[in-house]
Amino acid sequence: MYYLRVLSALCLSLAMLCLPLTAAALDGVTVVLSEEGGAYAQVADKLRAVLSRNGGTVSLPVKVISLMEGASLRAEQGQVLVAVGTEAMDELAKKKLPQPILNVLVPRAAFEKTARQSGRLGDPRNFSAIYLDQPWARQFALIRHALPGRIKVGIMLAPNSSELATALSAAAKAAGFVAITETVDGEADLLPSLKRLLGECDVLLSVPDPLIYNRNTVQSILLTSYRHQVPLIGFSPSYVKAGAIAAVFSVPEQIGQQAAEVIQRLAADRRLSLPQPPRYFSVGVNAQVARSLGISLDDEASLNNKLKGASEGEP
Repeated sequence: MYYLRVLSALCLSLAMLCLPLTAAALDGVTVVLSEEGGAYAQVADKLRAVLSRNGGTVSLPVKVISLMEGASLRAEQGQVLVAVGTEAMDELAKKKLPQPILNVLVPRAAFEKTARQSGRLGDPRNFSAIYLDQPWARQFALIRHALPGRIKVGIMLAPNSSELATALSAAAKAAGFVAITETVDGEADLLPSLKRLLGECDVLLSVPDPLIYNRNTVQSILLTSYRHQVPLIGFSPSYVKAGAIAAVFSVPEQIGQQAAEVIQRLAADRRLSLPQPPRYFSVGVNAQVARSLGISLDDEASLNNKLKGASEGEP
C-alpha cells in the first residue's frame, strides 16, 4: 500500500509537470527584451509596477531578461512569457516552449507572419499579442476629426499586401473614406510611387511597415508630401516631431498597462486573451506643420477626447 501511494504521488507530480498553464497556477512572469533600454524597458517597468502593486487584482514577480538570456529559456511550469519587440517574439516562437507567450510592441503583420511560420497561428490562447498598430477605425476617426472634408486617403503598401489592402479599403469605406493604395516594389520605386499617390489623394496615412517607413526614407516621404501640400498622418510621436501633421499612438507605458491587464485575466481565466490592438492611446499634433499647410487643427486634448468617444464601440 505504501509503494502504491508513492507511485501515485510520483505519477501525479509528473502529470503536473506536463500540464499547460491553462490547468495550473500562474506564479511568475518572464519578460524578454529585444533591446535593453528605451521603449522596451519602459514597457517592462510599467508591467512590473502594475503586477507588483499591493492591493492589485494579481500580484506576481516579474523577471526581465535580455534577448541573449532568452535564448536559453526552458520549459517552466506556472510561467508566462512576454516578448517585447519583434526580435524577442521571433526568438521565443522558434523555441516551441509550452509557456503562454504574449507579444507586445510588434506590428500585426509581423506577428501573423511569425505565428504562421512557427505553426502557432491557430493557437491564439497560448501565443497572443498586443499589436503596435492602431485599429484602422481609430486612424480614420483621427483623419475625420483632424482633417474634416478630406476623404481620399493615400496609403503606400509593400508587395504581397493584398489582404491588408482589402482590409484597408473595407475599413475606409465603413468610415466614409476612399482608400487609394500604391504598392512600393523597392527603395528605388518609393519616391515615384509616392508622387503618383500624392497626385490622387488629399491625405497620406502611414502604416508601420519598415520596408517603407524607416530611418532612411522618412525624411524624403515627409518632405515630398509637404511639397505637394498633402498632410501626412503618422503612427508615432517621433513622426509627429519629424513633420507628420498628427498621429494616434500608444506609448510604452500604455502598452505595459494593457499587458499587465492581459496577464491578470490570464491568472483568473487560465488562458491568454486573443490578439488585440492597443486599448490605451494618445494623440500628437504638429501645430507648426498645420499652420504651414494652412490647416486649422484642434489641440491634442480635444482630438484625444473625440477619439476616445469614437473608440467606445471598438473590440
